[in-house]
Amino acid sequence: MKDSRLLRHAGHLLAVVILCFLIKRFYSLLIGLDGETVVFQPFWLLTSLVFLLGYRTLLVYPWRTLYCSASQTHVSFRSVWTLFQLSQLGKYFPGKVGQFASILVLCRPLELSKTPAVVSTLQSVVLQCALGVCMGVPVFLSPSATPLLHNGWAFFRRNAPILLGIAIVIIFGVCAVAMLLQKGPFFSKMPGLQEGIRILFCVSVTRQGLGLLCVYILLWGYFGIAFFLFIKSMVPSIQRSHLLMIIGIYPLAWSLGVLSLVSPGGLGIREGLLSVLLTLCLPPANATLVALLSRVWVMSAEILLASIAWGFYSKHKTPAPQ
Repeated sequence: MKDSRLLRHAGHLLAVVILCFLIKRFYSLLIGLDGETVVFQPFWLLTSLVFLLGYRTLLVYPWRTLYCSASQTHVSFRSVWTLFQLSQLGKYFPGKVGQFASILVLCRPLELSKTPAVVSTLQSVVLQCALGVCMGVPVFLSPSATPLLHNGWAFFRRNAPILLGIAIVIIFGVCAVAMLLQKGPFFSKMPGLQEGIRILFCVSVTRQGLGLLCVYILLWGYFGIAFFLFIKSMVPSIQRSHLLMIIGIYPLAWSLGVLSLVSPGGLGIREGLLSVLLTLCLPPANATLVALLSRVWVMSAEILLASIAWGFYSKHKTPAPQ
């Protein structure tokens, strides 16, 4: 009884810490507006939020499929939805590591297996990043992207040694980890970790796998529509002809932002990329405002869903051990 009470208090304390951190990030984002005034169109803003909440819920279905495939078990949608929504706030404190740590903590009360949950999250992130980059590449084929490509090439030439050095370090790091997993005595004593790595890289081209790819592509398109509606709530003059470009812009910025393990949840990186890419279809001032406020838009939906999930989590009772 005392242990469960301590865990409950620790959970409340963690929720307060995360909330304080989010408020701090909100404040820094508002400071970045530099006194600019923003006028929202309520109808388009509420519509975009409804679409966003739907996206955050639909995103659970492919994650549940990955989990069931990894664990070879059947789980209730409610437990998976609760875990998914609560773990999303963990990525803001102290970054992606916090998200996986929150998954490990939440799995036992929700009667879910830790290794399949972590592996499913990694697989989901990898699929979203890969498809996000693929959907964002066509953006650079637009004639309006020519100056952006020239600037990007100039940046690469100036920083080529550093970028190539980082790439070499990453490649050698991955190879070293792979060799340790195969022959290292330390990892040979950790069958759970080895099983997780095996499941993670066990990618089979099956009907189910291809179906997951199609689902993630459709979900990115669905989110792109929600993002377009959010932009329309701030910039009513945006043209429908920019819809396809915007559908590709956010997945690309999200994919590159989520790859940063230093910045919590890609904070700063994603907004910087968005502010640059959105200039292809918006004035620079509007692009910066949209990029900054898009984080508040996304986080508001995550906090709302996490609050509902916390209610489910609090009522969930783990059966007492026999």
